[in-house]
Amino acid sequence: MTILQPTYAKSSSRGFSLLEIVIVLVIAAVVLAAAAVMIGTPRAEKALREEHAKIEDLVRQGRALAVTYQQPFVVELRKGEAHLRPFANPEQTPEYYDDGQPATSLKPLSEMNWPRIEMISEEYEMAVRRWGQQNAIVLENRDPQLWMLEPEGLCEPISIRLSKNFGDISLARVYHPLTGMAEDEKLRIKTSR
Repeated sequence: MTILQPTYAKSSSRGFSLLEIVIVLVIAAVVLAAAAVMIGTPRAEKALREEHAKIEDLVRQGRALAVTYQQPFVVELRKGEAHLRPFANPEQTPEYYDDGQPATSLKPLSEMNWPRIEMISEEYEMAVRRWGQQNAIVLENRDPQLWMLEPEGLCEPISIRLSKNFGDISLARVYHPLTGMAEDEKLRIKTSR
């Protein structure tokens, strides 16, 4: 009689091969890179929009002041700065009625601080494309661009582009000729991996 002895299966406790480890690392790197791009893009866009908002707020102030005071105001765009000031001399003497009361209840322009200045981060290059121009003009310190805001409510349509990293991150916004409100013309955010 033959006695069968139990046979035990050999356990092969084999580890991962080098190829399997490399594949897992490559997949992890791709997932992390995609996550980094997705996280970095909103931050870059938010910072860009915050800088543009400074210019838009200044333009809206200028539009309101031009209509209220019935005189032109100027937005002066320079590298890293946007200025707002009255076109005429703010030191003009206010008109008075015969009883000595001011002819208007508006605060005299001479009592306000001029120019109003918004600083744009130096990391951004500012370029202006005026009505009818094909190419934008990059602003340098010595070459400001003046933009007139008329009291009749019209202004020249203008496009302002802020960019950095050689254009990899840029936003161009066009300003409406009647309201001075800006809308996106072109947004580009290319993050490096």
